[in-house]
Order: sequence, then structure tokens, then C-alpha cells
Amino acid sequence: MNILVLRHSDEQVKLNGKRDVISASQLEHATGYALNRYQLAATSVGDSAYIIDRTNNIAFFGEIISIVERYVTLKNGNKDRRQDLKLQNVKSCKFVDVPFVKGWETQRGVKVLPRIEFDKIVGSL
Repeated sequence: MNILVLRHSDEQVKLNGKRDVISASQLEHATGYALNRYQLAATSVGDSAYIIDRTNNIAFFGEIISIVERYVTLKNGNKDRRQDLKLQNVKSCKFVDVPFVKGWETQRGVKVLPRIEFDKIVGSL
């Protein structure tokens, strides 16, 4: 089983008017994430999601119950795929600043970790 780590950027909330992590429909809907092919292949219904807000040092943990793909039009006119996740049993948990290899603002806000590696970084929740 894998854990999908979703970065929720407070900067995007301010710049683009996105919902902050607490009011995002009680986190039942995680929308607009850009998973690459590897991340999509490594993530399935029944896996868990760990949502982190680094600015406010808060985190939530929940189970993925659906993944729906859609296309969005970018500012340059190109279309790009985005995934909308539906979560259940979302609960507040301890915050751990999960490292993103290429930096916090890269990798499109998503990281997939095997459960064993996640437990080493975060510990058991």
C-alpha cells in the first residue's frame, strides 16, 4: 500500500483564490492535483492520502475512495490532466514536513511513498 502525500500551498490560496486546507469541503474533496503516470500507477482506491499545509503546520490523513481525471486549460492554451480525489475518514494528525527531493514548490504538489518509507519519515499515525 502506498501513501499519497498532497501539498496544500497557502501561497496558492492567496494568489489563486483556492480554498484553504481547513475549509476545503472538510477535505473530502482534494481537487486539481497533477499526478504523473508513475504516481497514477502507484496510487489506487483504498490507499491513504496525507495532506500537509506547511505554512500553518497542520496535516490530515484520509482514505482515497475515488480518483477522477479531467482536463484543464492552462494560461498558455494547452490542456493538462488533473486528478480530483474523493477522501473519507479524514482526520487531523501530527504535521511532519515530508521532504520533496526537488524542493517544496516542485513536483506538482504530489509525492507517492510506500507505507514503510512513510512510516520512517512520519511515524505511525
